[in-house]
Amino acid sequence: MEQTIGNKQKHKKRKRAPNSRLAFVLVAAVLAVYLGTRIIGAFSYTYDETAPAVHVTANDSFMSTGWFFRDEIAVTGSTGDSMRHIVYSGERVQQDAPLALVYADDDALALSRQIEPLEKRIELLDAALQAAADGSDTAKLDQMITLSIQQMAAQVKDGSGQALSSSSESLRTLSLRHESSNIDTAAITTERDALSAELSSLEQQLSGRTTQLTAPSSGYFSEIVDGYENIMTYASLEDITIDSFHTMQESAETVDSSQMLGKIIRGFTWYLVAEIPVEQADRLTTGQSLRVNFMQASLEAPVIVYSIVKERGRDTALLVMEGTEFNSELVSMREQPIEIILATYSGLKVPKSAVRVMETTDSEGNVTQETGVYILSGAFSKFKIIEPLFEAEDYYVVKQSATNADMLVERDQIIVSGRNLQNNMVVRT
Repeated sequence: MEQTIGNKQKHKKRKRAPNSRLAFVLVAAVLAVYLGTRIIGAFSYTYDETAPAVHVTANDSFMSTGWFFRDEIAVTGSTGDSMRHIVYSGERVQQDAPLALVYADDDALALSRQIEPLEKRIELLDAALQAAADGSDTAKLDQMITLSIQQMAAQVKDGSGQALSSSSESLRTLSLRHESSNIDTAAITTERDALSAELSSLEQQLSGRTTQLTAPSSGYFSEIVDGYENIMTYASLEDITIDSFHTMQESAETVDSSQMLGKIIRGFTWYLVAEIPVEQADRLTTGQSLRVNFMQASLEAPVIVYSIVKERGRDTALLVMEGTEFNSELVSMREQPIEIILATYSGLKVPKSAVRVMETTDSEGNVTQETGVYILSGAFSKFKIIEPLFEAEDYYVVKQSATNADMLVERDQIIVSGRNLQNNMVVRT
């Protein structure tokens, strides 16, 4: 009986043995496949993402807030509905030139509004009569009309009111000359004489009822008076410090706008003062050429570094820039957010994550390192050399070559991320 039981147990043991060996073989096979896959993956050439090499323009710049310092003189005079401007912001005027007319009362203002269209109409009629007498070259007039329209478009962009008014008169005259062959000179003469008589009557009624406001000095006119005219001056720049600059910003004089026509900016120069980090100031030198982007106005102006004020123990400095460009927007500015541009670079944009260093060894054992990127060329990865021009936060602007086939060119597909990349090797996704 005991022998029978023993034989059964041995039989069971012998039956389990083949199952254990089979399990071991299966585990070993799975492990071999896994390790093989990992090893093959480790030595395969793959890429995950590409990006085209596109042309970009990037500024080497930093942001700040600029304050204008100028030689300014306010123009006083009661303003309101009974006053009419003759010049506008940004226009240059001579000393004693008329800036505005102030009318004694509403009736005088109403008369003036009748006079102006009469004067315009008489000028047009005179031009029509002159055109009929002279005759005209139609083809030449067409060219002159086109040029006049282009000039007016530029003046609208610059905000030059007086120049725009003059150009519009010129365009009307040219149009009349173009149509001179259809002019009835007798009818025009009759109309002109009637309008002249009406104009003389109105001028007599208006006589003695207007006051002219004139420019106290030559310079550029601005309609904006902000209370800093006697504070942010040329003289205040001589001993300016960071603390005195802060004090100036808080010291604007009270201005009664109803008693101020505007101001005259004298001279041909303005200064822009900005408080900047010391590390940015260390990159600048006196006399250096910069550009300033007035971001709210979408306007750029060239400047030079006039001076840099650094103080011991301060982590900021004052940058004083000198400019000479004037227009209707610049003369009306005081405080503006600005971008100070040291240089501008144009080239191809390369993500920093794509940059690689490839080492080559010549026959004599000399090792050479070249910086570049791998691009996807068909099914192959190809190494292209790059020459960085400017480093941004997450990309480089690199030189674009039209002749060197080994350098990156526009629209090359840059491999941004990949494994085990080599030159002229087949890659897979």
